[in-house]
Amino acid sequence: MCKALVNTCPLPGRVMVPGAGGLLLAITLSIHPAVNDSMSGNTRDDGTGTAVPRRLNLCYAMGEIPDMIAYQGFSFLIFTFYYVIMNVDVGLVTIVYIIWSVYNAFNDPVLGALSDKTKTRKLGGGRRRPWMVAMLVPLAAVMVFLFTPPAGDDVVVAAYMLAIMAIFDTIYTAYSLNHTSLYPEMFTTDRARESAGASRRIFMVFGLIIAFALPSFFISKYTGNPAETIPQYQMTGVVFGAVIAASILIHVKWGVKEPFYEGHASTGLNAPGFIDSLKITFKNKTFLIFVCASTTCWYCFTLLPMLMPLYGAKVLKQPDSFMTTLLLLVAFLATIPGVLMWSRIDARAGSKNGMMYSMLWWAFSLLMLVFITDYPIAMVAMIFVGFGLAGPTYFIDRNISNIADEDRIKTGCRREASYYGVHAVFIRLAAILVILSVNIVFTYSGWEDASLIPIAPEQVFGIRLLMSVFPAVTLAIGMVLLKGVKLGKADVKAIQEKLKNCT
Repeated sequence: MCKALVNTCPLPGRVMVPGAGGLLLAITLSIHPAVNDSMSGNTRDDGTGTAVPRRLNLCYAMGEIPDMIAYQGFSFLIFTFYYVIMNVDVGLVTIVYIIWSVYNAFNDPVLGALSDKTKTRKLGGGRRRPWMVAMLVPLAAVMVFLFTPPAGDDVVVAAYMLAIMAIFDTIYTAYSLNHTSLYPEMFTTDRARESAGASRRIFMVFGLIIAFALPSFFISKYTGNPAETIPQYQMTGVVFGAVIAASILIHVKWGVKEPFYEGHASTGLNAPGFIDSLKITFKNKTFLIFVCASTTCWYCFTLLPMLMPLYGAKVLKQPDSFMTTLLLLVAFLATIPGVLMWSRIDARAGSKNGMMYSMLWWAFSLLMLVFITDYPIAMVAMIFVGFGLAGPTYFIDRNISNIADEDRIKTGCRREASYYGVHAVFIRLAAILVILSVNIVFTYSGWEDASLIPIAPEQVFGIRLLMSVFPAVTLAIGMVLLKGVKLGKADVKAIQEKLKNCT
C-alpha cells in the first residue's frame, strides 16, 4: 500500500508579491516566523527537500479571497435581504433553509467524490484546477442573481430564494472544495502547512473584510426601504462578482500546482469509487467525531453574520450599515494577531488541543454579548470575539489534513475532496440548527413579521441570546466532542514520519 504513496513537490517559481493588502501583511511579518518565512522567500520545506516558492504560496493563499467573499457575503446578506427587505414570513424562510441544507447534504459529497476521480487535460489540466477554472464565471454571476427575485407573493419569492441558494451553493462548493483539497496535497509536512496555513488565514481576513465592508459602501441601511435598498443589494452583488472573478483568475494561474500531474510520472491516483469512498470516510471514527465538533463551530460561523445586521440595528440602535460593518471589521482585524497567536499554540500543543483552547476562548467572549447594549462596549468586545474566531478558522483545515494523511497511509490514495465533501454535509446541516434557533426565538417572542416596528424588549433580548448564549453552549458541546479525537501532536508527528518512509 505504501508504494502507492507519492510525496509532492511544487516546482519553484519566480517571486511575485501581490500589492493589495501589503501594509497589513507587513505588520504581521515580524510577529510570526511562519508568515515571515512564507512572505520573505524563506518558505518552509514541503517535505521533499524543496522550498515552497513564495509566489506559489501567496497566490495559493489568495484563493481564500473569492471563497470568503462568496460564502460570507452570501451568509451576511441573504437572510436580511429576504426576511426584512423582501418581507418573506420567517416560517417560509425556515422551510427554505431546511430544504437547502438537506440538498447540500447530498451535493457536497457527490462533488467531492467526482473531484477525487477527475483526471483531464482540459481547463488547465489536473484534478482540482479544472473545477476551479470552470466555476470562475458562474460564481461571479450568481452573486448578482442572489438579489434579483421576481415580483410576486411570499411563496413565489421564497421559491426563488430556495432555487438561487441551491444554485449558489453548488457553484461555490465546486470551487471551494477543490481549492481547499489542494492544501494538504501541495503542502505535505507540518512545517510547510504551518507556513501556508498562516498565509491562508491572512488572506482569509482580507476576504472577510471585503465581504463585510464592501456592502456598506453601496447599501445605506441593511434594513432600509425596499425601493431604495434592493438596487443597492444588486450593485453589491455586481462588485462582489467582479472581485471574485479577478482573484480566482490570479489564483488558478499562479497559485495552483497539481502535484499528481505535474512533475511526477507515478501518481498513485487510484481513488475508490463514489460509494466506496463514502463507506471508507464514514467508517473513520476519528473523522466523524471531529466533523461533529467542527459543526458546532460552523453553527457559530453561520449564525453570527446572519444576525449581525439585526443585532446592530435593534440591540445596539445603530441602523447605519457602516456602523454594523465597523463591528465586524474590528472582529476580523483582531483575527490577524489571533491567527498568529493560535499558530504558536498549534506548534506547542498540537492542532487538536489548540482548537479546543480557541473554542473555549470564543465561547467566553461571545457570552459577554448578552450583557452588552452599548455600541462602544460592543466594539471592544468584538476584539475578544475576533481572537476566538481566529482559532477554528485556523485549526479545522489543519485537523482535516492530519486525518487525510492518516487515511492516505491506510488506503494509498489522497481523498481530501471526499473528506471535505462529507465534512460539508455536516456543516451545511448546521444551517438547519441555525434557522431553527432563529425561528424558535423569533416565534416565541412574537416577531414572525419583520415589518413589526418598533419591536418589543423581549424581541431585542431574543437577538442578544442568539448572538451569545446559543453559540457559547454549542461551542461547549463541540469541546466535549473534540476530546474524543485521537490525533494529538505526537500522533500527527508519527503519521508524517510514516508518510516519509512510504515513498
